[in-house]
Amino acid sequence: MQLVATKLLVPPARPGRVPRPRLSRLLDQALGRPLTLVTAPAGFGKTTVVAEWLAGLRASSRARTGWLSLDEDDDVPRRFLGYLLAAVRGLGDGLAEPAQALLDSGNPATLAVTTELINGLTAAESDIVLVFDDVHTLREPEILDAIGFLVENCPPRLHLVLLGRQEPDLPLARWRGRGQLGEIGIAQLRFSADEAAELLHSVIGVAVDADTAAALHRRAEGWAAGLQLLGIGLRVAGGPAGLAGDAPLMSMRHRTGDRYVLDYLAEEVLRGQPAELRDFLLRTSVLDALTPALCDAVTAREDSNRVIDRLERDNLFLTPLDAAGRWHRYHGLFADFLRAEVDPAVAAESHARAARWFARYGSPDETIKHAVAAGDIALAVATVRSVAEREVRRGELPAVLGWLNRLPADTVRSHADLAGFKGWLLYLAGRVDEAESYAVIAEDTMAADAPAEDRAMLRTFQAYLALTRGRPAQAAELAGAALDLLGDSVSFFRAAAMGALGQARRLTGDRRGAIDVLRAAVRLGERSGNPLSALEATGYLAPLLYVQGRLREAVLLCEDALRGHTDVGANLGAGAEPVARPPMTGLIEVPLGTLYYERDELDAARRHLLDGIARCERLGTTSYTLLGLRTLARLHVAQGAADDGLRALLAARRQADAAEDHRRARLVVATVAELHLRTGNPLAAERALQEISGDGADRPSTSDYEQLTRARLLIATGRPAGALDALAGIEARAVSEGRDGSLIAILTVGALARAALGDVTAARDALARAAQIAASDGYRRTFLDQGPSLVPLLRDVLGAAPDFVSDLLARSAGATGSSPERGTVQLDTAEGTAVVQTLTDTQQRILGLIATGMSNQQVADKLFITIGTTKWHLNQIFGRLQARNRTEAVARARQLNLL
Repeated sequence: MQLVATKLLVPPARPGRVPRPRLSRLLDQALGRPLTLVTAPAGFGKTTVVAEWLAGLRASSRARTGWLSLDEDDDVPRRFLGYLLAAVRGLGDGLAEPAQALLDSGNPATLAVTTELINGLTAAESDIVLVFDDVHTLREPEILDAIGFLVENCPPRLHLVLLGRQEPDLPLARWRGRGQLGEIGIAQLRFSADEAAELLHSVIGVAVDADTAAALHRRAEGWAAGLQLLGIGLRVAGGPAGLAGDAPLMSMRHRTGDRYVLDYLAEEVLRGQPAELRDFLLRTSVLDALTPALCDAVTAREDSNRVIDRLERDNLFLTPLDAAGRWHRYHGLFADFLRAEVDPAVAAESHARAARWFARYGSPDETIKHAVAAGDIALAVATVRSVAEREVRRGELPAVLGWLNRLPADTVRSHADLAGFKGWLLYLAGRVDEAESYAVIAEDTMAADAPAEDRAMLRTFQAYLALTRGRPAQAAELAGAALDLLGDSVSFFRAAAMGALGQARRLTGDRRGAIDVLRAAVRLGERSGNPLSALEATGYLAPLLYVQGRLREAVLLCEDALRGHTDVGANLGAGAEPVARPPMTGLIEVPLGTLYYERDELDAARRHLLDGIARCERLGTTSYTLLGLRTLARLHVAQGAADDGLRALLAARRQADAAEDHRRARLVVATVAELHLRTGNPLAAERALQEISGDGADRPSTSDYEQLTRARLLIATGRPAGALDALAGIEARAVSEGRDGSLIAILTVGALARAALGDVTAARDALARAAQIAASDGYRRTFLDQGPSLVPLLRDVLGAAPDFVSDLLARSAGATGSSPERGTVQLDTAEGTAVVQTLTDTQQRILGLIATGMSNQQVADKLFITIGTTKWHLNQIFGRLQARNRTEAVARARQLNLL
């Protein structure tokens, strides 16, 4: 990723700036806290004030300083991390080098890189001030979590300063309560009357009489940009007489970007410019960034370079974007005014010319954006169609979905191929309900004589939806229909259809058939240059082999798949050097991490899980991200870091809830319960499982994992007979389906239940059988995760598999996370009841609204969600707060300081 160097530079002091020592003193006073937050609407001088303060710090050698100017393009975890580490690297001393090495190793988890950065900054020998400008452009939860983690674990010599138009979505209330936050807002940033007079003097070039200065100060209400624009208007109008009258100025108290101030003053600025320059400004206002060649194309002139130089020289709201001065942008407020003023027909013509220019230079994103704005939908659709499959094969799923989202909704709905493609991408991103609506649209609009590949794409997509909805037989039928349509084609969707068919066969009990078809899908994907489908099929195949008792084969399969995308040596699990891999390899790294975890190769498991999760997030998929976070949580507990495990599960729960993926959310909650059991807190585990006992499914889970977790809870709470009853059904099913991998866990938990009942002989027999099955392939964590209670039984079955059981006993003796005394999660309590605080942002808002007495319908209308979604979230809130109704939920939330 290439970084723009100017984003790391502290903005230079502008000529004629007004010193504001009172604000420097406020910033100095906040240095004793980890964070200073400076928030105000655009044009209040936030950047200027902080940049001048930093200059003073550097001049006095009181601190080293770093700067990062953010924009919406930086709201991507890897890009943000790249700039953050570059800013820290500029401080010297190699403080960011370990974090940079981790980032360069591939796509590690954002939290992992942030942790490495914190560790590096802890070694700093002098004070550091790091500024993030325009932090309001950040919306990505993963980035905000990283900033929050940095504040919560702030090294002693580091001070962060966040500048933004609004408060970022961070736990500011908590930091205020702890005294960790210094704040400067509109009230402090407003220019005083004396400061306003100085600013007007610097803008106009001559002193302004006291009455005029006071009048303009009142009209601008201390707003720096308003004062500056008033001063320019005064200068252009030829003095105070030119501002006769009383143009109304809307109060900045009500909204950001005072439209009336801007319209009036920008008009005064433009009035004094030649018609040719005004035309240039209006036509190029449609561009987010300006460069001479692009401006020439948009304006049909050949001297844009000269015009841009003049604009910069005259200080007409132009800002450079690169060190070479080839790319610029207009000041945001000025650009807003120009875009409001330009004639719609002229704007459309400018967008059309920009679209053609970007198409010529191979930039589909900009081509589509400008083509849509120009109304040239045909060009936008043609661009999407021309590059979509290529980009999907490369794993660029979010980019393709973004392009489809740019197209008018009616256009997508009226083209079956676009609707189907968008639905499929939404499905992969975990937005199942939305995806299903597009499947219906595509089915209704797909012509009978549509190309076979389009019809096959739709059938494949529908097969995946059927799998998600628990209809594997229907999925097999749909996938088969897709394969019939494609014949011997090497289409992208042929391998995808085979992947769906493999999953369907597994769920209908035909595991041998599932393995055969998934192996064929892997071969087809590799042969046809379709790595995404090959890796996806491998990701489905590996867990299937694992539950069949073929752990070693599953590991080798994943390692071989990764080897095809790197130059790493054969031993990927034992210290291989990290290398860059494409995002799609996350589909293999997450399963491989879970397999290494089972073999108790925890370092390798951790590396692959962190990298795999990060890559799956970049890819735009959720299912493997959730699997990775669940396994990572279990690994944290195994290494004695239960709090980190809970954090991983909170992140997983938020993602599952955001996607309204109730099935995977249920698995996350079951993992929360397992965490509590392994850290000696059966009461919390029981509360967690109660949450999903009535989650709307209206039937008990058939998940082996959930049933095993319930059985472990029954044993922990003195009900071993109930545990054996819970295990009986899944044991019979595992035996009939030949799932030896599943049987190992079932027999092990069953052995503990039988031992608790006093039937030691039966317990030994069950555990001996489990050890014999597990020994050859090295299933270890299944035993180790049961904790110390299994150790006496393991000693009794040493003869069943001597080397393997001896190894388990040695590992148990050295375990750090299996004892309830170590790493126990400390949870907030209300009336002695443990509560896991996993409310999502939406649920927090709903909780606040019902606390005001709003009805379900009023809440739904307020948040623009359906009444059904509102009720579902309320049930989740009740379950998580152990409340039976709204009143209890609000009362419990107040006890826990959630309101």
